[in-house]
Amino acid sequence: MKDRVEVFWFSEQPYGHVGDDDLAKYDSGRLGFPNTHFDPQKAHVLYNQYHEQYALADEVGFDGIMSNEHHASYWCMKPSVYLDAAVISKLTKRVKIAILGNVIAINDPVRMAEEIAMLDCFSGGRMISGFVRGTAVESLHGGIDPSENFDRFQEAHDLIIKCWTTPGPFRYEGRHYHYRAVNPWVLPIQKPHPDIWFPGTGSPESVVWAAKHGHPYMNLGALVDVTKWLKQIYIDTARETGYKPGPEHFGYLLRALVADTDEEAIELGRHFMWTENHRQRGPREHNDPPGYQSREALNVKMSRPTVGTGTYGKKMTYDELREVNNVIVGSPETVTRKLSEIIEGLNPGYLHIYGNEGPMPHEASMRSIELMGKEVIPALHEIKLQPYED
Repeated sequence: MKDRVEVFWFSEQPYGHVGDDDLAKYDSGRLGFPNTHFDPQKAHVLYNQYHEQYALADEVGFDGIMSNEHHASYWCMKPSVYLDAAVISKLTKRVKIAILGNVIAINDPVRMAEEIAMLDCFSGGRMISGFVRGTAVESLHGGIDPSENFDRFQEAHDLIIKCWTTPGPFRYEGRHYHYRAVNPWVLPIQKPHPDIWFPGTGSPESVVWAAKHGHPYMNLGALVDVTKWLKQIYIDTARETGYKPGPEHFGYLLRALVADTDEEAIELGRHFMWTENHRQRGPREHNDPPGYQSREALNVKMSRPTVGTGTYGKKMTYDELREVNNVIVGSPETVTRKLSEIIEGLNPGYLHIYGNEGPMPHEASMRSIELMGKEVIPALHEIKLQPYED
């Protein structure tokens, strides 16, 4: 059993030059927001700043770095998580590299199996492969029927594992994918394959699917009461499936920033609410097209408060999110105390620090990473994780 939490750094790599005034003119913050607002020269500067943050996180003691991908999103400049992971693999020496994740429902699963294997060889076996369905916008952007998303996801998942574990060449004929010959030459260092994570924000079906497959579930920032409920669903499903779950099967992401004083951190932390009123705004058919999510998942979203300002549920302010420790900002002492409360309450094997947002100054992010690594993470490592009770 994992006896201490592993702490990962995460950044969406936002294009922080977009503001509320830019977005207010359009009915959507994603598919309808023109890419004429993107300046490649400004992006060049931002990308290199985010890469400096990765290198520092490795240097000061983070256990891992988590990356992701989104499309048609001003708040995530990563249309390819593989490119980001490749950069991380060469900038760092020690940290685990978690891809969270691969939008496997809209891409070629054989090519993805090859690319993840290539990254595992690049990094010396440090890759974690997180498989994600992607948002409804990802399906629309990729030209996929949203009602087929989950079915495609499950088939792609099985095929990728087959690529890693079954000697080629072999023929594959599935419902959505067809290959006369599958023979990936590059295979991962880790055997039988890199760890697979599955994330979610509130859908119990996602938790059940992860537990039935034995994949660790990473909750991406739901409120603590929702997260505890989802964690118990995982525990119950795992036991019904026939194995004993532990902290190594569960992780949690939240927004956190450290500064030299509480006052400075509270002011900087306001950037976490950057464009929250516009981020997911758009026509209903963008965010909830027919068939993409179950009614049960929708009921959960509508009946519980949301982090920030989602499409559903009660919107929460910055101060309200701070009050419930969904956004944690402060001095090293304050952040250590509050993150310790999260770890003791949720008992997660993995804690993902969503560390910056929007126009947050690069220098402030670097200082936060430094203080996290030198003063906060050592204290969190001293907390002993507990087995999940029978």
